[in-house]
Amino acid sequence: MNFIRRCLALGLASVTGLGVLAFSPAAHAAADPLHDGLSAATAAASCWEIKQNDPRSQDGTYWLQTPTMDAPGQFFCDQTTDGGGWVLIGRGREGWETWSQGKGDQEKLKTRPRTAGDFEVVQASHETVNGLLGGTAVSDLDDGIMVQRAWNHRGTAYQTVRMRFPKMRDFIWPFKSAHPVDVKFNREWWVNGGIVWSGFGTNAGWGYVNLTASAQNKYTMGWGYGPLATSWYDTSSSTSYFHRNGSIINPYAEAYIRPQLRSNDSGFKAIGDGGVAAEQQKASASEFASPMSWGVTGNLNGSIQEGNIQVQAFEQIGSTMYVGGNFTGVKKGKNGQEIASSGLAGFDATTGEWNGQTFSFNNQVKDLAELPGGKLLVAGDFTKVNGETHVGTVLIDPATGQIDPSWTLQARTGTNGGRVSVKSIKIINDHIYLGGIFTHFQGNGASWTYARNGARLDINGKPDRTWNPEFNGSVIDIDVDENEDYYYAAGYFTRAHNQVVENAGRVSTAAGAALDSSWTFQHSFLIGKYQQTVTARNGRVYFGGSQHSLFGYNSDSMTRTSGSITMQNGGDVQASTRSATGVVYASCHCSDFAFQDAYHYLTLGTSWTRADEIQWVGGWDEATGRQIGWTPYRLGSLRSTGAWALEMGDDGALWAGGDFNYSYTSLTSGQWSGGFVRMPARNATAPAVPANLRASSGNSQQVTLKWSSVPGAVSYDILRDDRTIATTTETSASVPLGGNNRFFVRAVAADGLRGASTHAYAVDSNGKPGQPDDSTLLVDEDDTWAYHWSTDPVADNWAQTSYDDSAWSRGASPIGYGGPGLNTTLTPGAAKKRPVTTYARVNFKVADPTAIGGVNVAVTADDGAVVYVNGTEVARQRMGDGTIDASTFANASIATPSARADRQIVFVPASSLVAGTNTLAVETHLNYRSSSSMTIDGTVTVVAKGNEPAPAPAPDPQPDPQPAPDPNTPLVPDPDKPLEVLDVSALNFGTFLYSGMNWNYWNSKEAPGANWNSTADLSSWKHGASPLGWGDRDAGTPFTMPAADRAITNYFVRDVNFGTLSADFELVLNVRADDGAVIYVNGTEVQRVNMPEGTIDANTRATSNVGLAKAKDNLVRITVPRKLLKDGVNRIAVEEHANYKGATSVTFDLTASLLR
Repeated sequence: MNFIRRCLALGLASVTGLGVLAFSPAAHAAADPLHDGLSAATAAASCWEIKQNDPRSQDGTYWLQTPTMDAPGQFFCDQTTDGGGWVLIGRGREGWETWSQGKGDQEKLKTRPRTAGDFEVVQASHETVNGLLGGTAVSDLDDGIMVQRAWNHRGTAYQTVRMRFPKMRDFIWPFKSAHPVDVKFNREWWVNGGIVWSGFGTNAGWGYVNLTASAQNKYTMGWGYGPLATSWYDTSSSTSYFHRNGSIINPYAEAYIRPQLRSNDSGFKAIGDGGVAAEQQKASASEFASPMSWGVTGNLNGSIQEGNIQVQAFEQIGSTMYVGGNFTGVKKGKNGQEIASSGLAGFDATTGEWNGQTFSFNNQVKDLAELPGGKLLVAGDFTKVNGETHVGTVLIDPATGQIDPSWTLQARTGTNGGRVSVKSIKIINDHIYLGGIFTHFQGNGASWTYARNGARLDINGKPDRTWNPEFNGSVIDIDVDENEDYYYAAGYFTRAHNQVVENAGRVSTAAGAALDSSWTFQHSFLIGKYQQTVTARNGRVYFGGSQHSLFGYNSDSMTRTSGSITMQNGGDVQASTRSATGVVYASCHCSDFAFQDAYHYLTLGTSWTRADEIQWVGGWDEATGRQIGWTPYRLGSLRSTGAWALEMGDDGALWAGGDFNYSYTSLTSGQWSGGFVRMPARNATAPAVPANLRASSGNSQQVTLKWSSVPGAVSYDILRDDRTIATTTETSASVPLGGNNRFFVRAVAADGLRGASTHAYAVDSNGKPGQPDDSTLLVDEDDTWAYHWSTDPVADNWAQTSYDDSAWSRGASPIGYGGPGLNTTLTPGAAKKRPVTTYARVNFKVADPTAIGGVNVAVTADDGAVVYVNGTEVARQRMGDGTIDASTFANASIATPSARADRQIVFVPASSLVAGTNTLAVETHLNYRSSSSMTIDGTVTVVAKGNEPAPAPAPDPQPDPQPAPDPNTPLVPDPDKPLEVLDVSALNFGTFLYSGMNWNYWNSKEAPGANWNSTADLSSWKHGASPLGWGDRDAGTPFTMPAADRAITNYFVRDVNFGTLSADFELVLNVRADDGAVIYVNGTEVQRVNMPEGTIDANTRATSNVGLAKAKDNLVRITVPRKLLKDGVNRIAVEEHANYKGATSVTFDLTASLLR
């Protein structure tokens, strides 16, 4: 009987919208009908498995799912060639590429018409092919990659070429790579083909494969024949299966793989009853660019030589990303009018919009850095800025865009024809480090100070006479480790202090700048040894430069532990940076491949282990130096010079600068780029777990599952036993029974990130739940409601069960307009004619209210709502107090997805219900007539007896009124009692924490408990009015202990009751950071200011000294993420750190405002 049921299941459509099979294979008895590939629910692990189970299976479209695929997909299986079992991964004539994301409309790979209309190349992405491999290494494919290529111009005969790649683990498109290859033509023998970029085969004609791009084939790639292959037939028309590019014939060709996977392989593991965990987001930024319309343009110094590229530096200050380089202006769009701003410009760090500031540098900008207090330090080749003399450096006030006159540093050099070039800045603690071409500095309180090509200044820009590394050549880039132990330099130098140090080295930051001669940098080639970039952090150091190398070292011993070389269209590594997610990004003028574990340029040898596509920028794991296979998608560089500047934005976006002129925002959408691009951080938050999974109906063949929608989800996977069997955009699906009938549902975000699944939901062989649902849903999300969407008034008793709503409209919820996922869509007219209020009702039955505890009611308030049960108001959301009528507006606007995510669950006790019919009634109010959306939906769920929420405690009796306070006496909390929670639950907007209000504080050298910033009892803390600390004569609470007793770190806490929060609730803090600060809300770090990265403790010092005046003038504005806040009491906590023991001032103050 079970076998018959499984066979019947084959005829079921898996889910609406999944697509139609491209063919109808003849029905054959299969060995495993549960995995025959005829539907999503019965997807096979491979084309090979289908062929093994059914030798009579035909060429055609089948469903496949491997252990490494998130969901089943449709693919074309060649079940004829050489025993069958091949899956199509690419097809087309000339124009194949190495792109990781594939090429063309990959939906076209589901079929194989073999017509002239199929000559446009389509290639599956690396992710898709590796998913089909199911964990099998390409090197372990006995049959390798098979290519069928046209053997005549009519496409009536095909040559079969098989290629094995013994060094390829993860799949890449092998064109132009250095992969060694074995090749076999038709039924001949396997031969060693050498390496791909040399071409390979048994002869130079028809037994040859050309996967290179060269003048020989006019740089047009395909599965070409050899240079001696000739055809007297058509090789130029649009319908010929042969196309001559240069001297090479590129035929129409198809690429296949044959992984031998079965559906009972160990990779398919039964899902535990608890379901599957949420996926972890990739650590890398997106490979696609953010949409941007502004960019830079022009050439400031007229040179196009290396080192003179348009964009060479970035630095974010507040919400502005400053861009520096060799440009003359900014413009909007490719054909926009240039606005003069030479050398420097500012753009919004999220949108890329120009900020309107203009600057005038007479030569290029090489680097940018933010000083304490938010000033912008600019370095470069310039001698004049805005008409004033500033050689090599200048300080800009971003608030005004003007030069800060307090910075008087000037540079000179006795080399390079007297031309100064300050190329790199690193600020750490209270020091500024510089690298470049210079010999002396003066200013900011110092006379001319000798500092050859490397220099150190104090935080105010005064040159340090005790520190001079004396490099004999230019320093291109520098970095200083987070402990400020070593200064790392990359450049053209060969000596420091007259000691040998070729192009890469490190010197001590102690006085004297001693060279670390315990190690020697190992170059990749005998000539052209210069290095151009260095990144040092977290015990790792990465040097990049010539020839074409990026080498990684452990900083404790300076042992080289990783290496990558770019080859063919490779180029020197030019810039690098690191992300908070543990990725090192490095850039080069390279557009082919980076080879991992390669250490020698030109002669790669056999030590390399991995080849990854690289398009100007690549990604490496910071901890290991291993390539992660990341690169931007089809990023266009005007002169193929690649990226010369990389920077991580505060939001995790990667900014890349050079001469970029085109970028892609998706696989199919591109844009003009003006010198730079921004690649946004990936969404790190997986969708929530779908709630209320249940079976609405079922039989011996299928079950219909339903669940609640998840905000932000674009689709849902339905899993059974050990794999996904269907995907849908709805919140219900009918799926076939099979296996153990254990079902799970998970939500999928727009970028494909999958959330955790539900727990197992089991049904029996008749599609019925194995056990009663945990709760009974009396009103479902898609039930039919009666609704009144009109400006006509409603009767006073409209919310009562007795009201006759037969004249009202009816529709399945959600009902409304402007939002996603509506089942009943209304068409709003002119705003002035829209009703402000929509009324809706739905009935539900309760057989015996005394048998249950009550019901939970949840309603979407879009924008606001008042909710009734049996005519009695039970809740209101985003609505004011007092009388409500049809003209009352909601007190806030909210988008539909946010409103759904912000549903309030209200418990209605059984005493408010009646036996039989009850009524849920909702009036939904707009915030304004032209509001973009209005939605009505809701649920009612039974709460079992004994599970009722605890009743709210009775209010304490009101004490006798106290005498009125003396208005001349300030209100000061009792110093012997803990500071009370600040209650602002009745405040709708405005400031609630002012300077002068009281804070709990801990100023002991002994650190407070670990949970001081979240849940700790503060009764042992002191409290006092702000500002608090020492060194501020205006302090409300001065810390008067002896200097020897002052702590490096002081802690401040205030608990605030916000009441019930809306989804759009905003909290803004303005914090004084003197010298450094870490700010928390409910125990989660929100921001750190002037503090090092990594773990912070009571002995951690601020990165640099900040004067009291600057701390007062430069308050740090922080918008607290809504997800960190909760209903009720929230804790705002700040730890303030001194930069050094004996700091002249450490003070704290904070103001805060809210908007509901």
